[in-house]
Amino acid sequence: MSGFGSPALGYLTTPFSFFCCLEPAGTLVQTDGTLVPGVPMSSYPVFTRSAVAIAIASLTLSAVAQESTAPTSPEQIAGPADPIVVTATRIPTRYNKLISDVTVVDQEQIRDYSPAEPISDVLANTPGVTVRSNGGLGTATNVQIRGGTNAQTILLIDGLRLNSATTGAPPWAYIPMPQIGRMEVVRGPTSSSYGSDAIGGVVQLFTRKGEGPTKFYADAGYGTYNTTSQNVGVEGSQDGFSYSVYGSNTHSVSFPTKISNASDYNPNPASYTNTSASGNFAYTVYPGQEIGVKALWGNGQNGFTNSKTQMATSLESLNVLSAYTKNRIVEDWTSLIRFGSSQDNSRSWYANNSQTVFNTTQKQAQWQNDLKLPVGNAMLAYEFLNQAVNSTTAYNVTSRNINTVQGGWNADIGNHLLQANLRNDDNSQFGNATTTSLGYGYFILPTVRGTASWGTGFQAPTFNQLYYPGSGGLYKGNANLQPTRSENTEAGLRYNDGVHSAGVIYYYNNITNLVNYTNNYATYTNVGRSIIQGVTTSYDGRVLGLNVMGSVDYQNPQNADAGTWLAYHPQGFGSLTIEKAVTDWKLGAQMQVQGPQQTAPGTSYNTTLGGYSLFNLYGNVKLYKDVSLFARLNNIFDKQYQTIQNYTTPGSNVFVGLRFDNR
Repeated sequence: MSGFGSPALGYLTTPFSFFCCLEPAGTLVQTDGTLVPGVPMSSYPVFTRSAVAIAIASLTLSAVAQESTAPTSPEQIAGPADPIVVTATRIPTRYNKLISDVTVVDQEQIRDYSPAEPISDVLANTPGVTVRSNGGLGTATNVQIRGGTNAQTILLIDGLRLNSATTGAPPWAYIPMPQIGRMEVVRGPTSSSYGSDAIGGVVQLFTRKGEGPTKFYADAGYGTYNTTSQNVGVEGSQDGFSYSVYGSNTHSVSFPTKISNASDYNPNPASYTNTSASGNFAYTVYPGQEIGVKALWGNGQNGFTNSKTQMATSLESLNVLSAYTKNRIVEDWTSLIRFGSSQDNSRSWYANNSQTVFNTTQKQAQWQNDLKLPVGNAMLAYEFLNQAVNSTTAYNVTSRNINTVQGGWNADIGNHLLQANLRNDDNSQFGNATTTSLGYGYFILPTVRGTASWGTGFQAPTFNQLYYPGSGGLYKGNANLQPTRSENTEAGLRYNDGVHSAGVIYYYNNITNLVNYTNNYATYTNVGRSIIQGVTTSYDGRVLGLNVMGSVDYQNPQNADAGTWLAYHPQGFGSLTIEKAVTDWKLGAQMQVQGPQQTAPGTSYNTTLGGYSLFNLYGNVKLYKDVSLFARLNNIFDKQYQTIQNYTTPGSNVFVGLRFDNR
C-alpha cells in the first residue's frame, strides 16, 4: 500500500496515491502534526511538479481523446458543456467565459444519489470539497471548501443565506435532496460578491422551476438501516405562469453515534426523520417583467447517544421564503428586487429533561441592477441583512444589521476575459469591511483558456464568539473581536471542446486574524493565521463511450503561527465517477478517496485518522414508459473509517426504489 507520507515520520499510509499519483516524497508533517524542523513552510517542489504533471496529463487526455471536431471559437461550445452560471459573478455568464473556479451539478447528477442521502454526499464528490459528520443522518455536518472551515462557506437557497448565526454553520444535514434541482459550487473567496463568511467559497442550491406541460414525479424506496423515503411533485407552465411543488419524507433507524471503543460508547442506534416541501411560482406579466415566490421548508428530528447510558433528541427546522420582481427597465437595464427570510431553528432535549434552543432568523432584502455597457456588463446592488438570535442561552446582544453596497463588472473582449468586484459591508457590531477581487482570462486557443485572479475576503465573528456567556468559566464570548481576513491568489489552465472539459487551478490563501480560544479556553481572541495552498485538477467528458468525471485535490494547509498542520485537513482527496448511460438504463461506479488527517496537531493528544477509499455503485433501468427501478450501493466493501474522531460512519448500505417520472 502506497501512501501520502513517509513511514519514517510515522504518517499513516493510504491507497490514494494509486489514484492520483500525488505521493509527496519527504512530507513536511510529523506524527504529532508539527512540521519537519529545518524545512521551509513554503518549500513544496514535489507539490508543484505533481500539480504540473496532473495538469499536463489532464489537458493531454482531452486533446487526444476528442470525439468531435475541435471548435474554432469559444462561442461554438454550447449546451450542457457550457451552462449559464449565476453564482460566480451574480450576472448570468456562460461557464466557458468564467474566471472563477466553478462546478455545476444538474438534476440528472443529483438523481444518481439516493433521495434519502443528505446534500453533503453530493458535495463530497465535487472538486475542492471535504465533508465530515458526527455520525449518521441528521448529525452535525461540516463542509469545507478549499480547506476553509464549515463557517467559512456560504449556503444560499435561491439567493438567500441559510445558516446559524450562533455557530456560523449551515444546516447541511437537513437540506432535502429531492427539493433541489441544481447546484452551483464556487471555490475561493467570494466576499466581494457575497460578503462575510465566503472565505472558502459559496454553495448555491436552486429549487426546481416548472417548464412546459404539466409533469408529475413520484418515488418510494427502502434501504439499509430501515431507511424509507417517499417523494411526490408536480411542475409545469402555461400562459406565462410556471409552478413547481414538491414534498418528501425520509426516515431511518441508523447506527450508534460513537464507535465501539470510544469511552462514551452507547450501543443504542440513532434515528432520523425529515419531512420537507418546496414551491416555486412565477408569472411573466409581459416579456421582461416577472414576479415570483419561492419557498423551501424542512422539519427533522435526530435521536443520538449523549453518553454511555443516555439518549438525546434534536429537532431541526428550516425554512426559506422569498418574493421577487424582475423587470427589464430598458433594453440594457434589468432590475431584480427580492425580499425574503430564512430560519434555522434547533431545539435539543436531554435525558435530565433539560433543553436548549438556538434559533436564527435572517431577514433579507436585495436590489440588484444588471447593466449592459458598451464594453462588458455591470452589476450594482444594495443589500440589507438582519440576523436575530432567539435562544435559551442569555446572549448580551441578540441581533445585528448589515447594510451593503457593491458593484461588479465583467467583460469578454476578443480573447480576453476580465472581471472586477468591489463590496462594502457596514456591520452594526464592528463597522465596515471592504472586499475586492480582480480576475483576468485569456483564450490561448479556442479550447484552452488561462485564468488568474486575486481577491480578499472576511468572516464576521459569530454570536457565540462575541456574546456567549460562558460555561464553567470557559468559552466566554469577546465582544471586541474583529473579523477574520483573507487574501487569495490563484491561477488556472482549462480545456473545453464541448466533449471534454479539464482544468487545473493553483491557489494560495493567506487567512489572518483568525478567532481562536485563549490558551486556557476562557474566552476568544484574534490571534490565528493560516496558509492554505493547493491544486485542484478535474476532468469531465466522454471516453470510449463512457461518461467520466473526476477530480484530485492536493492541499498544504498550515497553521502559520504554531508551525503545524491544520486539524482535520487531509493533504489529498479526490473522486472518480464512470458511468454508461443509454436510453433505457444507466450504470455507474464511483470512488471517493481521502488521505489521513490530524485531529489536534501539535498537542500530546493528537491522533492521526487513517485515509480511506470508498466505492459506490448506482443505476436505474426503465421498466415501463415513465416507470423505472433505481438503486444505489454505498461503501460496497464495508470500509470502516472516521471523519471525526470516535464518531461512526455508515458501513456498506443499499437503497432501492421505484420512480415515476414524466418530466
